[in-house]
Amino acid sequence: MFDLLIRGGHVVDPKNGIDLIGDIAIEDGHVVQVAKEISPVLASEILDASGKIVIPGIIDMHTHMRTVLGHPHAQRMIALAGVCSTVDMAGPLDDILDTIPTSGSGVNIAILEAAREGHTIKTGRPDVQERRDLIEKTLERGGIGIKLLGGHFPMDLDICKAFIDDANDLRAWIGWHVGNSEHGSNIEGLRDAAQAAKGKFLHVAHVNSYCRGQVSDEHSEALEAIEILKSNPNLFSESYLSPLNGTRIIIKDNKPLSNVTATCLKKVGCTPDMAGMQEAILTGKAGVLCDDGKIGKLISGQQGVDYWLSKETAATGCFAVNPALSRFLLAQAKRSDGSFVVDCFSTDGGCYPRNVIVENGLLLVQFGAITLREFAIKASLNGARALGLPNKGHLAAGADADVSILDFDRKKAYATIVNGKVIMKDGALLGSGTGIICDKRGEAYLKSRGIRTIVKGDLCPENIEKRFVP
Repeated sequence: MFDLLIRGGHVVDPKNGIDLIGDIAIEDGHVVQVAKEISPVLASEILDASGKIVIPGIIDMHTHMRTVLGHPHAQRMIALAGVCSTVDMAGPLDDILDTIPTSGSGVNIAILEAAREGHTIKTGRPDVQERRDLIEKTLERGGIGIKLLGGHFPMDLDICKAFIDDANDLRAWIGWHVGNSEHGSNIEGLRDAAQAAKGKFLHVAHVNSYCRGQVSDEHSEALEAIEILKSNPNLFSESYLSPLNGTRIIIKDNKPLSNVTATCLKKVGCTPDMAGMQEAILTGKAGVLCDDGKIGKLISGQQGVDYWLSKETAATGCFAVNPALSRFLLAQAKRSDGSFVVDCFSTDGGCYPRNVIVENGLLLVQFGAITLREFAIKASLNGARALGLPNKGHLAAGADADVSILDFDRKKAYATIVNGKVIMKDGALLGSGTGIICDKRGEAYLKSRGIRTIVKGDLCPENIEKRFVP
């Protein structure tokens, strides 16, 4: 008997050339068969996907699952959005692991620990031993690597380069919200990041956020970003489709604690200080993230100001500062061989309410900017290939039974299936627990804590550079 039979959906699996109206049989957490028709008498459970799109499980390559700086609903929010697996881009690693029993929704998470002065490193100029200790400790405790928070808390460029070198030597993943002590989170910072990597692997976070017209106009910046990525195939990248950008909106000594917050305030025409932040919230130019008991929502106006002040400004917020033009150009840009310039869709979401890969991605399909097959490549396959997860991103027999079922008409996720279990259906959350994507160095530690593991392959920049051609 099959554990689950998904019936009658439009199945799209680019890796295996599948594009048909048919059924998917699942047993013991794996795909057993994809066919036009599979007898329902062989299944213990049937999920009717008639009129829906069925693709390999969505992998959001940039979210934030934390509860220390966000709230405990991030995993629920991505499950509701159709996401099966994600890369958390900052941790804290221990926080995410500790909150699995209460916050888990059944999704899979790979975790990058932030390299941040006063938190995971002692100073902004850590020596080689401290840098490597951070990376190795992260890997041993179940993370896959580290992230540089250049946009928020910049370090000197030579230290950023040293972290890239160290991570590559240790075969660890390294992401960078670009920006350094000389250039900010903009196109100049992206130029610096490409130069610092110099042929080595680097995950450039949310490329669209460097194309907001801070240095030149947003169109020129997007075109330059595309050319930088084309010229540096060692750079793995993602961009998000939401106009919202999230940041900590803490004000200390009448200045935003985060450089990103200061930049956003200027972008919306407010001063980068206490009064400017209050004005932004009051006028709806910024929203404050609050907890409604189930998910995180944005509030503004006087209600938002009161909530923000009640937290003594120690809150998270969002600004609508991501231009549509640069988001559109980066989403569909291709290399000469037909592969995508920006490898994946992402959201920078999770606890932030901008988990819109399905909503805005399917709008791109409807508009004709990309095909449904290409949507599945950017939403699932490319992330799986980059992470070294050969059993994800496709639906061949033996693949992990991670499946996203989408309602094209409503532009919403209808069901999320992870490891063969339905963790979300029609807006109802059904899953619990969490699977942690780690490499072999962290597997034993996670298992000692009773955490389900998905062991990724070794970081292989050569495979990442050999991109999938639609």
